[in-house]
Amino acid sequence: MIGILVVSHGKMAAGMLDTLRMVMGEAEKLDSVSLVMGEDYEVFEAEITERLRALNDGDGVLALVDLFGASPFNVTQKAAHALEPEGVKVRIVSGMNLGMLVEASSMRVGSTLDELAKTAIEAGRMGVDEPVQVVANEDDEDY
Repeated sequence: MIGILVVSHGKMAAGMLDTLRMVMGEAEKLDSVSLVMGEDYEVFEAEITERLRALNDGDGVLALVDLFGASPFNVTQKAAHALEPEGVKVRIVSGMNLGMLVEASSMRVGSTLDELAKTAIEAGRMGVDEPVQVVANEDDEDY
């Protein structure tokens, strides 16, 4: 089964997993790592590396990070690259949101890592909309 690691600034990653469990119940091969203010980057990198390694059972790990180009993204990318010689395959998707996490969590059995990354990106994009536009296209049967 593909593992999922959620990585963020502050407590966002832990909160995302807490909300996922509230919506979908407990699940295997899910973990989070949060960068807290003042934390040493080497410690943060070691924690991410350890979690990626632990979540991998041969199918790879999808890492969902909060912000492209920021420290959690960069450190996750560095850790993933360091694990390549061990055969740990990691795909990183930035801009995580709850829709992306829910979809990735529910679709990981039977998907390849590459397919799951694409699914997560699509779900993340589909979950971003302006309610005024959505409501304008609905009718009474939608409720």
